[in-house]
Amino acid sequence: MHLLLIGPPGVGKGTQAARLRQALGVPHLSTGDLLRRHVAEGTPLGAAAAAHMRRGDLVPDGLVTAMALDRILGPSSASGVVLDGFPRTLAQAEALDTALTGHGRRLEAVLHLTAPEQTLLRRLTGRRTCAGCGESYHLDTRKPRTPGRCDTCGQRLVQRGDDTEETARARLAVHAEQSRPLLARYRLAGVLHEVDGSADADDVTRRLLAVLAPHPVR
Repeated sequence: MHLLLIGPPGVGKGTQAARLRQALGVPHLSTGDLLRRHVAEGTPLGAAAAAHMRRGDLVPDGLVTAMALDRILGPSSASGVVLDGFPRTLAQAEALDTALTGHGRRLEAVLHLTAPEQTLLRRLTGRRTCAGCGESYHLDTRKPRTPGRCDTCGQRLVQRGDDTEETARARLAVHAEQSRPLLARYRLAGVLHEVDGSADADDVTRRLLAVLAPHPVR
């Protein structure tokens, strides 16, 4: 099964992608992980991407698309893939559809995880990181035994700059703007499914699998 997970920061997309990978027995393709792997391995695509990153530029759409399609159309993804972070633009979506069609495949489902803004802000701004060892905590879901102190090394816990409310609101706004045309495209194609991502992670997983149940795994 070829499927795409879309959702705002803090909605639990990474957690659910990993669970779907295990449940469906297909690989999980995260654009960020893919980019880092190409750069680390020094592939031609990775070298080209690294040149843009050193200048502080965004990696061009074409390079990201080439990396993603190379993996999606490879033998490890022949039975399906859980896409996370690709496609992000209409141009990438069109390239994906064309490539899949050319190989007798298609995107069976697009799963849009949603949650109220206040829930997302709480999840994003509640994260804390140990200033000493880097261990991660959350004020709601993984509280330290001693408030403000790391269970492992005792150092103080800090809020990263990208976890402040101002930054979190900006990230949510960017996602909403970028995802709107993609959601419209997949809604029109009849493959978009809205799933409430604000519940417990186990409940969300069950809802996702229930949506996918009518689709044959191939």
